[in-house]
Amino acid sequence: MQDTPEHIIQKQREIIHAKSPDERFMIGVEMVNFGRMMVESSIRQSNPQISEIDLKVETFKRCYSQSFDPEELNEIIKGLRTYWEKV
Repeated sequence: MQDTPEHIIQKQREIIHAKSPDERFMIGVEMVNFGRMMVESSIRQSNPQISEIDLKVETFKRCYSQSFDPEELNEIIKGLRTYWEKV
């Protein structure tokens, strides 16, 4: 769905391209962090007592479960748990 007028899209492009590469990179980082915070908030809302390790695992599953088959997903989750238990 595209409901933004073309002249507004062009103005957005001009604003973004006027920024330095570092600024554009940081905008991208902030967007990724905001998305992760939204996912974590949603998970915490449905499970307020979740541990930090389980939160990280559930966040990973929410974002990447479609990218891996179940066996790969389980191996990655085991690795995440092992890593975060040591940190």
